[in-house]
Amino acid sequence: MGFLNPLLLFGIAGIASPIIIHLLAKKQIKRVVWAAMRFLKVCVDRNKRKMNLEEIILLILRCLVLAVLALALARPAIREGGFSILGGDETAILLIDNSGSMSATDGATARFEKAKKAAEFVLDSLPSGSAVAVWLVSDIVNDVIPEPTRDIALARRSIREAKRSDQATEWQSALRRGVEVAKRQTAFHKHLYVVTDAQACGWKGVGETRNMLEAEKKEIRARLIVVTEGEERNLAVTNVRLASALAPVNQPLRFEVSVVNHGPEPALNVAVSLAMDGAEAGDEQTIEAVPPGGVAKAISLFATFREPGFHTVTARIHADRCPFDDARTFALRVIDEVTVLLVDGDPGTEARGSEVFYLRNALTPVAAEMRDRYYIKTKTVTTREFESMPLREFEAVVLANVVDFSAAAVASLESYVKLGGGLIVFPGSRISTGFYNDRLHTERPMLPAAFGNLRGDPLDETKAERPQNFFTLQGKDYAHRIVEPWRDPKSGSLVSAQFYRVYSLVPAKRIAAPADAGPPGVVLTFSDGTPAVMERTFGFGRVVQFASTADTGWSDLPVRPIFLPLMHRTLGYLLAREEERLNVRTGSAFSHPVAADKAGQKVTIAGPGEKLEEIRPKTIELKNGVPIIEHSKTQSGGAYDVRFADAPSERMKFAVYSDPAESDLHEMNPQDLKRLGDMVQVFRWSPEIDLRSLMERDRTGTELWLAFALGVLLLAVAETLLGNRWSRSR
Repeated sequence: MGFLNPLLLFGIAGIASPIIIHLLAKKQIKRVVWAAMRFLKVCVDRNKRKMNLEEIILLILRCLVLAVLALALARPAIREGGFSILGGDETAILLIDNSGSMSATDGATARFEKAKKAAEFVLDSLPSGSAVAVWLVSDIVNDVIPEPTRDIALARRSIREAKRSDQATEWQSALRRGVEVAKRQTAFHKHLYVVTDAQACGWKGVGETRNMLEAEKKEIRARLIVVTEGEERNLAVTNVRLASALAPVNQPLRFEVSVVNHGPEPALNVAVSLAMDGAEAGDEQTIEAVPPGGVAKAISLFATFREPGFHTVTARIHADRCPFDDARTFALRVIDEVTVLLVDGDPGTEARGSEVFYLRNALTPVAAEMRDRYYIKTKTVTTREFESMPLREFEAVVLANVVDFSAAAVASLESYVKLGGGLIVFPGSRISTGFYNDRLHTERPMLPAAFGNLRGDPLDETKAERPQNFFTLQGKDYAHRIVEPWRDPKSGSLVSAQFYRVYSLVPAKRIAAPADAGPPGVVLTFSDGTPAVMERTFGFGRVVQFASTADTGWSDLPVRPIFLPLMHRTLGYLLAREEERLNVRTGSAFSHPVAADKAGQKVTIAGPGEKLEEIRPKTIELKNGVPIIEHSKTQSGGAYDVRFADAPSERMKFAVYSDPAESDLHEMNPQDLKRLGDMVQVFRWSPEIDLRSLMERDRTGTELWLAFALGVLLLAVAETLLGNRWSRSR
C-alpha cells in the first residue's frame, strides 16, 4: 500500500489533541467537602470503573477519527510491489522504438510520431519528483539520456527531437540493459516503459524475455505501449546487387533487384526503376505479380556509367504506407581498366606451353591488336621478376604453378592482400606444397585450404591420350556467387570439364582463423563432394584457391567454353570485396582503406538529407599502419558522399542498406503477446485513449480514501451517540 499525498500523514499527530484535553480536564477537578457527598461517594465508587472505561472508549474514538481522517486525506492505495510511504519516489526507463518499421503510417501519422506522443504522456503521468531516462531502441540502444534524471523538461525535449532510424529491431538486449540500469537505482518504485509497434521480428525469444522480467517483478515493473494501426501489408525492395561479372565503364551493367510482398494478397504490376547517382530514374521494368508470403521476386535492370570511379544506383518502387524500404541503394566502383599480374611458374619453350597461356587469353578474349583498348589488361612475369614487382599497381595477382618465393615476397604479398588486393592460386607439378602450406596457410593464413594429397593418374604430357579415369565438377546446387549463372541450364554445363589430376584441398579450421582471416568457403566441388575451388577473405582482400592447374596439363577446363566466364566471374568476385566494404548495413561502421598519402587529411562524410557544409570534417587516421576512413553514423539507409578536403574534386561514395526482415510489419502473435502480458502490462495506443488516466490508475492501484472517509463518518457518529448516551446515564 502507498500514499498519493504522503505529507498529509503528518495530520495523524492531531490525535494528541483529545489526549491533551482529556488529561487537562482531569487536573482541573477541585475537591469540595460537603455533608451530602458521603451519600454520593458510595454511588460514584460503585460506577467509577464503568465511567473510566467509557471515557477511555470515547477518547479512543476521538483519536481514531483524527487518525483515519489524516489517512483518508493522504489517499492510500493498494498496489503491487510492496509498501511505500513516499508515493513520488519513482525511477522510469523510457524505451522508444525508432526502427525502420516505425515509419509505417495509418495514412496520416507515422508510428514513430505516435510513439513520441505516447512517450510524452508517460512523462506527464509520472509522479512529481520522479527520475526518467530516455533511450531510442532499434538493434542498438541510443541512450539519449543514459541515466535517470529529474529534469523532465530535458526528457521532453529529447523525445521531441528524437529521430527515426532505418535500423532493424531487437528488444531482448535492450530490455536486459534496462533492467540492469533500473536495478542500480535507489528509488523504491522502478519501471520500464516500452513504446513500440510490437513487430514480431523484434520480439524473438519472448519466453526468455518473460523469464527475465518475472525474475525482477518484485523490484521492477514493465509496461508495454503498442502504437500500431494493425496494418501489415507492405511491399519492399530488399536487395540490389551487381549481377554482371565486372563493372567496366561504358558497358551496360546488369543489376538484380529483389522485391518482397509481405501482404496477404499478390501485388500486381509492380513498377521497379533504377536511378544512377541520385538522378532521375533510368531503366524501369514491371513485375507482373509479386506473390504474398515474403518470397523475393527478382528482376533485372541495366545501367551504363560513362565515367570511372565511385557510383551509386537506387532501385525504387512506388511509395506505400511504409516508406523506409521503398528504395534501396547500392554503391560500386566503376573501372576504367583492371590490371592483373600473371606469375608464370612454368613458362615453357613456346607461347602455348606457358602456364598462363589459356588464362591470359580468357581474361583478354580479343585480338592481340585490340588488347591495349580492352578494359582487362594482363602482365606476365616470371617468379624471379615477381620478387621485385610493385603489387599495388594491380587489382589481382595470379600464381600459376609457382614453386615458391622469398620471405620478402611473401611479406609483400601478405600486405598487398590485406590492403584489398585479390589473389588466385593455381597448383601444378612444380609447386612446393610445404611452402604453400607452411608460409601461406599456417604462418600467414591467406590460403583457405592446405594442399593435401595428389589424386588421379599421372599424366604423360608427351602423349595425346588422356587417362580414362577423371573427375568432374558438381552438376547442380550452385550456391556461390562465382558460379550462380550455371543455375540456369541455358548457361552451359560445368560438368563437361574433365580433371585428371587434382590436389586435395584441406579446408582451414574455422576455430583457428585469426582476426585478419575470414572463414574458408567452398566455391565449387567435384562430383564426389570434395572441394575443387575455395576462397576466403584476408584483411580487406580475398584469395581464391584452385585444386588443379591453369593450363591443360591436368585438365581440359582451359579449352572448354566455360573457362572464360568462370575466370571473369572469379576476377569479378575478387574485385567485389571492395563492393562489400562500400555497402554496409544500417548501424554498422563504414571502414575503407585509402592511399598512404591520405593519412592525416580531413574528410567530410554526408548521409541522406545532410549537407556537406554543415558537417564537421574528420581526420583520416592510421590503423595498423593503414590509413582508414571510418564512419559510424549509419542509422539512415541510402547514399553517403565522401569528400577530401585536400582534393575537392576527388569523391567517394558508399551505401547503407536496411535489414530486409524489418520490412515484415506483422505484429507478434497473440499467444506471445499474452505470455508477455503475464509479466508486462500492455496498453494499446489510439487517438481516443486517455493514456495518462490509464497510467495513473495503474500506478495508484485501488484507492482506499473513500473507505477511510466512510470510516471517519462512522467513528464520528459512534462517538456522538455514545457520548450523549453515557453523559445522560451519569
